[in-house]
Amino acid sequence: MEERKNNTAMGKNPLEKSIHISIIVPVYNSADFLHQCVDSILRQTYREFELLLINDGSSDDSLKIMNSFAEQDSRIQVIDKVKNSGVSDTRNIGISLAKGKTICFIDSDDWVEKNYLQVFIDNYVSSDILLLQNVIRDKPRNLHYKTYNLQNDFTELFLRNNLLYFGGPCGKFFEREIITKNNITFNSEVSYGEDLIFFLEYIKQIQAINIINAALYHYEFTENSLSRTKHSFDSLFILHSAIADFIFFHHQQTGKKIKKYIYQVDWDIIEACIDQGIIGKKLNKEDSYICMNKIKATIDKNHFLYSGYYRKVLFLLLKTKQYQLLLQLKKRLNK
Repeated sequence: MEERKNNTAMGKNPLEKSIHISIIVPVYNSADFLHQCVDSILRQTYREFELLLINDGSSDDSLKIMNSFAEQDSRIQVIDKVKNSGVSDTRNIGISLAKGKTICFIDSDDWVEKNYLQVFIDNYVSSDILLLQNVIRDKPRNLHYKTYNLQNDFTELFLRNNLLYFGGPCGKFFEREIITKNNITFNSEVSYGEDLIFFLEYIKQIQAINIINAALYHYEFTENSLSRTKHSFDSLFILHSAIADFIFFHHQQTGKKIKKYIYQVDWDIIEACIDQGIIGKKLNKEDSYICMNKIKATIDKNHFLYSGYYRKVLFLLLKTKQYQLLLQLKKRLNK
């Protein structure tokens, strides 16, 4: 078992009785951003939380910075993973060590407004309602703020808000008991979409999602972030399967809109394969065969019927194996 070091003294944590929220921050070579991230957490107006800073084998000064913060604030625990194992494993360790009733995840290169936690607390109603805030990237998304019942409002929630494409763990307030009782984890074998799969598995266990009218989480895009690595076609198809299973789980009698949505997901997966160079790069014969068979199995005539002009062209190029022409078309359109 991998060695981990925890700076919390042996024995019962004196804060344990008052911990309402466990904040899990995976850290990998984030020295340039870590001060801003942790400072924003420690400035929270809501104070009853523990902060788990988990070092994923960083080679920069991240661990030194984490330990410095821990010396100043007893709510902070530093967990040092000697060997890098990725964001999924790091988050899972955080879940296993968390003591709070609720869990929220913050990436080490992101930061939050000082009332981020308080807004969650003020909107908390029940353990079977997931709280979700807007996340600021370049600008807040155009979300429709209300509480959605997953049984009755499924189409509106996922079609109108396009929620599946923002299913990462940040900006959400999870119940620890629901996670542990149902053995929900981040799949460390999947390099892309593991956070969305976690989200889908979680909301299978609850009744509603409350999208709060707030945008207090600031997402910073960096190339070296734990959660922003290039992905394989295997991961893309695992993600596609998880999304399709989830849609049918919540909507057994599939209407036209839901079918159209599944086709949209299919196309997004295929285009991701193309954009990542999976179709265009020189795979070995076996991998090429597997990849193309998966794509062909995904596409049928209904995809053609439900597609716009551009995707009709894409469909025909794929079916006729005009891969070089397809790549040239994508390259021109992406300029």
